[in-house]
Amino acid sequence: GLTHLGLTYLTSSLIKNQEVVGYDLDQNKINNFKNCEYDITERNLISKLKYYKNKIFYTDQIKKLNKCDLIFVSCDVKTNNKNESDYTKLNNYLRLIKQNINFTIPIIILSQVKPGFTRNLKLNKFKLYYQVETLIFGRALQQAIKPKRIIVGKKNKKDKLDSKYLIYLKKFQSPILEMIYESAELCKIAINIMLASSLTAANTIANISEKIGA
Repeated sequence: GLTHLGLTYLTSSLIKNQEVVGYDLDQNKINNFKNCEYDITERNLISKLKYYKNKIFYTDQIKKLNKCDLIFVSCDVKTNNKNESDYTKLNNYLRLIKQNINFTIPIIILSQVKPGFTRNLKLNKFKLYYQVETLIFGRALQQAIKPKRIIVGKKNKKDKLDSKYLIYLKKFQSPILEMIYESAELCKIAINIMLASSLTAANTIANISEKIGA
């Protein structure tokens, strides 16, 4: 999924000296990206994508991902005005993975999901992980390259991370926090709640300051 999330992590992988395959169902998007025409706004992102263009292979054919060591699922999950998440697109990608991808390739979900989502997926043969993304618009690439910590959810607490996945994560030189799926999924929600709370508090204090001349 070549969304803001997908392109940001793709670019951070390039900066860490990885070759990448960028996959999306939208053929028009793939064609535009091949011509370095991007429909996204993010500081330094497009310039880096153009700089590393020879190390990116864009495709709308999912079977091409079978040559990868790792597959990251990074489509955006839309939420309506009732706070209901639409997992249709995400589930579609996961279905295609189940039908077309070698089960020996680890699958890492980056999309925001509700607690219990990852465990309930019928991908038992795959090494499945949930990695918490903590990107903020305007600083997304910087945060992806130098995360303060990397939170990874796995099926069981005692499970070891796949060796290739661990090698990849260590390139970011950040503490790796391992936990079960539900804990990682809840961490993502908690991070968003804390961010929203801090912004609300800052705006409230600013409004009061203006009114009282502080």
